[in-house]
Amino acid sequence: MRRARRWALGVGRLPGAGLWLGLLFLAGAAVHARCQGQAGAVLEFLQPTNHAVFSTLDEVPIVLRAYAPDDVILSAEVSADRQTIGQASFCCALCPCAHPLPGEETILQIPVPREAGRPQSRTWQGWTNVPAGIHQLAARAVTQNGAVVDAAPVTITVLDLTLRIHMSADGTAILVITEGSLVPGTYELEASEDLRNWTRLGPFLPGDVAAFYFDRRTEPPRASRFYRFVHVP
Repeated sequence: MRRARRWALGVGRLPGAGLWLGLLFLAGAAVHARCQGQAGAVLEFLQPTNHAVFSTLDEVPIVLRAYAPDDVILSAEVSADRQTIGQASFCCALCPCAHPLPGEETILQIPVPREAGRPQSRTWQGWTNVPAGIHQLAARAVTQNGAVVDAAPVTITVLDLTLRIHMSADGTAILVITEGSLVPGTYELEASEDLRNWTRLGPFLPGDVAAFYFDRRTEPPRASRFYRFVHVP
């Protein structure tokens, strides 16, 4: 019993024991890191760019660049505010895509889903019906050899640029762009009576958030008047 006790205590005094334990720990951490990702692998957003501004009427484009040395990235899961919005792929439905070679860069986009019996009007799609607010987009891919690669997240701002029209008692049309003052540049109002010929009326007045235009007509209207606005950077 006494000899066994001396041997057990002696283990703690072995020269370099702490160093060997530390090296074993670092080796295990390195193996774990290789399983989680691959050195030199790249997954990044080409579109949208960080801090880009869109309106609720826009479709936010989704385009990623992917690269892995001695490996290949075929697809990536794209999320917004931690909710999946689509699976980006190097190839679209029914496209004759050659399989990329290891080390070959790929461009990933979200394919338009197939609809039975209906021809596709386009190949790729973005993020649609985006609510107003600030959103963070992220993407994660798994290479063909099983390494996990994450893209640096990008933040976008989506504004409600709906044009609202109110008629006052004196016949003045009050036009309001809901969040028009939050966008760099100005907006110009255009009017038409036939939706073919448009006349530029002038700039909107900036407010704290919204932008305003007051269309005071000095003569009785001969026909209905249609409005639209144009952004001037």
